Amino acid sequence: MVKTGEIASDATLADIRDRLAKPEDHVATVLLTMQPCRKAHGNAYVRIGITGTGKVPYHKVVFLDADGAEQLFGSFDGRNMDAGNKVHEDTWSTRTMSFAEVQALLGEIRGIKPTGLTV
Repeated sequence: MVKTGEIASDATLADIRDRLAKPEDHVATVLLTMQPCRKAHGNAYVRIGITGTGKVPYHKVVFLDADGAEQLFGSFDGRNMDAGNKVHEDTWSTRTMSFAEVQALLGEIRGIKPTGLTV
């Protein structure tokens, strides 16, 4: 069993935004890593690593294939693509955020109020 840090097993970027070392920079970087997946597959989701403290968490970008199964697009070290990063399923949050949710989070961090959204 993997020992986790201070991050809950079901945490998302939104849940830990106040812990991030540089929230705006980090969330913008996550969006940049999600964009190629979204372009290639029509959707993109992100899971954060839960074994650290949440200052610059690892993240993995996933997409749903035609059958609705989650597929790995890439794993990232919190700043850049980490091609050598091994993906162990028990080190990632159980919840994802969509590309649109991460965009909205970045807008909130930047002080931009969402428009046209229904609750």
